[in-house]
Amino acid sequence: MTPPDFRLVPALPEHVDVWMAMREEPVSRALMPLEPASRESLLKRLQESTSDLSDPKATSFRWMVELDGRIIGTVAARELSRFQGRVEIGYMLSSAYHRRGIGTRAVARVLERLFGEWPFLHRVWLTTAADNLASQGVARKLGFSLEGVMREHYFIDGKRKDQQVWGLLRSEWEQVSSRRVM
Repeated sequence: MTPPDFRLVPALPEHVDVWMAMREEPVSRALMPLEPASRESLLKRLQESTSDLSDPKATSFRWMVELDGRIIGTVAARELSRFQGRVEIGYMLSSAYHRRGIGTRAVARVLERLFGEWPFLHRVWLTTAADNLASQGVARKLGFSLEGVMREHYFIDGKRKDQQVWGLLRSEWEQVSSRRVM
C-alpha cells in the first residue's frame, strides 16, 4: 500500500473557500475561538501572509496541509518577533481528517522549518481550548509544556471557556526532534 502524499504548500488566495469551510465545521466552531470572518477578511489574511521564511519584513506565515492533492488543513505562524525570538503557531484540519496524526505531522514540519531557518528563534507558543483534547495531544507529542490557563478567556455558544497556553523552547524542540523520525 502506498503511503498518502502529505505536503505543506504555500497558502494562496484560491484556498480561501476551503479555509472558510473548515472554519464553519461544527467541531471548529465548538473548540476554537473563531470570531466571525467574511470571505474578504480571510482573503486579506491570506494575501498578507507568506510562506517565505526569508522575508525580513514578514510577521505572518501560512501553509496549507495537502493530502493526496486535496487541501485539508492549515498551519500558521504569526506575530513573529525577531527581537524577542518568538512566534505563535496555530493549526486547523478538516474534521474528516482528525485523529490520523496528520495535524502532528503538519505542525512538526512547520516547527522544523521555523527552528531550522531562523537561528534567532528561541520560543514557539500556541493556545488550545481547555476541552480540545486532540489539540492538546498534538502539543504534548511535539514537546510543548502547558504554561497556564486563561480562565474564561473566550466566548463560544453563549458560554465562557478557558484557554490553555503551551510553550516550546528551542532546546526542548532539539531534544524532541532528535528522537523523532519525520
